[in-house]
Parts: sequence; C-alpha cells; structure tokens
Amino acid sequence: MTIKLHTKALTTLLKLEPQLNTEDERTLSLYLPVRAEGFDASHYELLIKHTVAEYRHKLEEKQQRILDTEVERVRTHLNLVRPAGCPGLAIFSNEEIGMQSLIRLPESVAARIELGRPVLETLELMLRRFPPALVAVVDKRDARLFASILGEVITMGSVTGQEVRHIRSGGTSAASNQRKAENRARANLKSVVESIERIAQADGFDRIFVSGPEEARAELLRDLPKRLERLVAGHLSASLDTPPGKLAVDIGAQVLKFGPASDRPG
Repeated sequence: MTIKLHTKALTTLLKLEPQLNTEDERTLSLYLPVRAEGFDASHYELLIKHTVAEYRHKLEEKQQRILDTEVERVRTHLNLVRPAGCPGLAIFSNEEIGMQSLIRLPESVAARIELGRPVLETLELMLRRFPPALVAVVDKRDARLFASILGEVITMGSVTGQEVRHIRSGGTSAASNQRKAENRARANLKSVVESIERIAQADGFDRIFVSGPEEARAELLRDLPKRLERLVAGHLSASLDTPPGKLAVDIGAQVLKFGPASDRPG
C-alpha cells in the first residue's frame, strides 16, 4: 500500500509536478539507478526487463496489460531524453491521464517498479536530505528565477527591468544620470525581491541561492526581508549571459555541490 506523505518539501514538489498527486491506480512508478558511464539504451533495457519480470506475475491480467503499455511508454521516453549525469531516476507514467514524468535524482536508488498510486516515499526521504531551493540569477536590470528540486531545475519566472546605462563622462549632468541609473537598478532589484517573496511563499522553499555580479547580488540581499534573508544558503556562479539550457545544468550541478542537509553545519 502506498502511503501519501505531506512534508513541506514533498508539498513543494507536488506543486511543481501536480500530476504526481494523482490517486489513479493505473500509474506506473519506476526507480532506476543510472550508469556513471553515460546513457546506454541496452543497459536500461536489461534493467527494466529484469525489474518487470520480477513484478509482473504479482498482477492480474488487466493490470499486466496496463503495465506492458506503461513500460513501453517509459522505454520510448528514456530513448528520447537519454538521461545521464545523475545517480538515479524516478519515472512516473500513466497514459490515461497523460502523465510522463522523469525526475533526475541526486543519489542512487535500487531498481523498483510498482503499478498503482505514485510511489513517493523514496522522493520524500531524499527531499529531507536535499530540500528544494529557489535560485535567483540577477544583474542590475534582469533576473531569472528557478526551482532546483532533487536533480531537476525548473524555470519559475523572469523579471525584465528598466535599462541601466553605465555613465562614463564626468560633470554635474553625469552625476545626475548616475543617480538615475542607480535608482533604476534598485527598482529593478526590488521587483526581483517581490517575485522571490511571492514564489517562496506560494511554493514553500526553505533554501534560496543567489547568483550574478557582486554589486547586483549584494543589493538584492540587502533588500530581502529578514525571513527570506535567513533562507539564503549560498551564492552560485551562474550568469544571465549563459544559454538557457546550460544555465539550468550549471544551477543544478552547483546546488547539489552544497550537499545533503545532514552534511551542512546546523
């Protein structure tokens, strides 16, 4: 029997992946360890075949047909996504409700398969060690906000502010323009703070990471309310100039380097 757990971290995951909250008994849950050497379709084929063989005989004929359908969907999805670079995977599939969710995991897992409601206990236990994080990548004008949860990075939103020009010439006019530029930068970063506050409150993040040029980062941290400032767990090395795909990969890798919650001084 699958027991639904409702810790804060799991609730955050369910808000980001709402389909996992289904009670549909036709949902396939599959946990797989990942090869360190990279994606190899034949490896996953053998692993899935062995895992399914040990489980299939426990099901009634109708359930076996559902299992076969969902396993084939998982195979197709794996070959399309070709996941690598993470120790484990959690996969959830339900054709009837259009569910196909693949979550990269920060730790290895034993191969496991089950048909029924989504099996979330493994994720819940892992979330205790790797709580979800909200990541803000900023400069003086713009920002992008991400959720880093387990091994996944999800875009949460962006902020586009007023242009901030660098003043190079001297004189009274230059000083006035410089103040205007600084005021625009502060206004832009206040908008970012408002977005962080809204997302953190709505989705229940317990960790915040900030990245960007030192001046913009420092201004953002000064503007954070005390209760959010206490959630700042560290700074990342990520830039808005980085292409979106690589930026997400960089964020995920750097957040995981901070290690499990149990490894951090308390």
